[in-house]
Amino acid sequence: MDTDGIEQLIDEAHAIFNATSIHEVIDLDDQAARAFLMEAYGNPKPELIDQYLEVVAKLR
Repeated sequence: MDTDGIEQLIDEAHAIFNATSIHEVIDLDDQAARAFLMEAYGNPKPELIDQYLEVVAKLR
């Protein structure tokens, strides 16, 4: 993936959860990442977590 594609995915992730760096969740397994996001964002909608984690999976 080229640099522009990576930057676009990072921007997409930040559009969903802007106070979290993808570096905080990229190495976590699914359950740990969900728990982190639930705590960091005060129980956001599960759909937002799913969208965010889909973007993170693309970055991996």
